Amino acid sequence: MRSSTLRTHVGAFALLVGCTAGTPVAPAATTPAAPAAVDESKPHTHNAPHGGIVNAIQRDGTEMHAEALFMPAGVMFYLSDANQVALPLDGWTGNAVVKGPSGVVTVDLMNMGDHLHAPSTLVQAQPASTVVTLTKDGKAVSTSFSTETVGMQSHNHTPLHGGIVSMWGDHHVEYAPKDGEYRFWITDEKRNPVTGALSGSVKDGDKVVPLVAGADAMLTAKGDGAGTRPVMLSVTTEGTSFDLSFNPAAP
Repeated sequence: MRSSTLRTHVGAFALLVGCTAGTPVAPAATTPAAPAAVDESKPHTHNAPHGGIVNAIQRDGTEMHAEALFMPAGVMFYLSDANQVALPLDGWTGNAVVKGPSGVVTVDLMNMGDHLHAPSTLVQAQPASTVVTLTKDGKAVSTSFSTETVGMQSHNHTPLHGGIVSMWGDHHVEYAPKDGEYRFWITDEKRNPVTGALSGSVKDGDKVVPLVAGADAMLTAKGDGAGTRPVMLSVTTEGTSFDLSFNPAAP
């Protein structure tokens, strides 16, 4: 009886040792790690309709996009929805902190009709970056861009008549008022004068003044105080119509 008991204990001990030494023990169940959060404000694969840098931004749980173009005259921002359909700019305001070769400036965004513009002085082949804050209905979102991603854009925004140059689609417009006269030059993507039919008007305060087409794709009209206040230009050319705002007092 005693021998049988001993054999039982020895057998149990051998089985225990065998399990410990030779049989792998299943690891304790673990909870799968949560996927890393995606920073939706980073550049990622999207079409860039204007050849710039596209960031996705979350606003109230909905995705929107901002495209930035770095130009010699500053940074242009185009806004679109989750499907990259252009958003109307009514009600959008904000500012941009732009870092360029001459230092850091903070400027208010100007509504230029189809884009928001942060005026500053940038130089081709020199790095630049910006943090833009976009505000609508009292809610603000921010995102950042850098030329290290795609470099300075190639559009020439040099004022050819001493004025302010802006852009709508592939059209450049320079506003250079002088001696009580509104003067706008309409050029194409390469700054060549538009050759098609050209017409337009300018809204200055409560006044809407018809413009007359002249040589070198110029629209002009006389006006008291022209160049002293912000104006809204309305243009029709080559079957395309657009509006652009200009503020001569802006930096």
